[in-house]
Amino acid sequence: MRRLLLLLILCGTLANGQAAAEPATIYRGEQTLFADTVWSGEILIDGILTVAPGVTLEIRPGTRVLFTRMDSNGDGVGEHELFSQGTILALGTAAAPIVFTSAQPTPQRGDWGALNMMVGEADNRLEHCRIEYGYRGFHAHFSQASLRAVELRDNLRGAQFQESRVVIVGGRFIDNTNGIQFRDSQVELTACLVAGNQWGIRCVYSDVILRDCEIRDNLINGLNLRGGSLLAEGNRLVGNRRGLYLQESRGSVRGNLLADNSEHGIFLENSTVEVSDNRIVANGRAGIRWLNSAGRLFANQIDSNGVYALINDGDGPVDARGNWWGSADPALIALTVRDGRNRPGMGLVDTSAPLPAAPDISTIPEYR
Repeated sequence: MRRLLLLLILCGTLANGQAAAEPATIYRGEQTLFADTVWSGEILIDGILTVAPGVTLEIRPGTRVLFTRMDSNGDGVGEHELFSQGTILALGTAAAPIVFTSAQPTPQRGDWGALNMMVGEADNRLEHCRIEYGYRGFHAHFSQASLRAVELRDNLRGAQFQESRVVIVGGRFIDNTNGIQFRDSQVELTACLVAGNQWGIRCVYSDVILRDCEIRDNLINGLNLRGGSLLAEGNRLVGNRRGLYLQESRGSVRGNLLADNSEHGIFLENSTVEVSDNRIVANGRAGIRWLNSAGRLFANQIDSNGVYALINDGDGPVDARGNWWGSADPALIALTVRDGRNRPGMGLVDTSAPLPAAPDISTIPEYR
């Protein structure tokens, strides 16, 4: 029966015109690649395939890698996967991307396990790939990896890292349950799109560089970092519940657009952050929520937010001198701030020396 199912899957692929001219390569059960291997055409993984330490798996442009579904414990997560302790070089092109996907006739999130990089000393590289319908589309643990122009969509977790160094350029994390999550890692994201996920980027105890990314329409938070460091420059965080949520973290947030988030553009909790040259507008509850944090706000545009421009929910002061609040009138500015003046026990916000007009910040992406 199982052989008949595999035959039907392959025949269906042929009928859809998706197979390469060469016959499909099939790996069944638990197998290991002990020598350098090159893939092209169509690969079917009906089990768990391991790349041994010191071995390189090269995947050529246009290759399709399909995983059958096996959920032995009934938890809703498929177990068949590619497990690498060596090096994976999946180098597609824009015209001929590499696809990692489910072999099921009606695919769904979690059909298969992951592209799993474990203790990879070499730099795993994925370029122009699409990864879909996995549990963890891309997973790295104690590894190094670079992803360029890789799209991860319709996975339970688009990408997940632990104790790894990962660089992602031009990545697209779309319609996953969680877009990206990681801990104890060094991660750099440039020109990435993270959209339509439940969580956008969720990370702890990590050093994060975020440049020129668009993080939008995620159900919970755009980016949530706890216990780490962040450099965020030139990003658009729009249409999330919270745009940027930092807990017990430190860093610099400059030249970003934070708009149309349903609660807060920025929420700082027990963090030390310098926030400058940002456009923080049209957020539902407040442009900024500040809770027992340190640092300062300056040269920002903070106006047209739903209820408050700035909420101080901590007992310490907030240095918010030199910003534009939609007005330079101190009385009008005071109406947009909630602090110890109207909530006894909370710290005061210093909004003195307001800018006379909205700053002209050419590095901020257009609000569109």
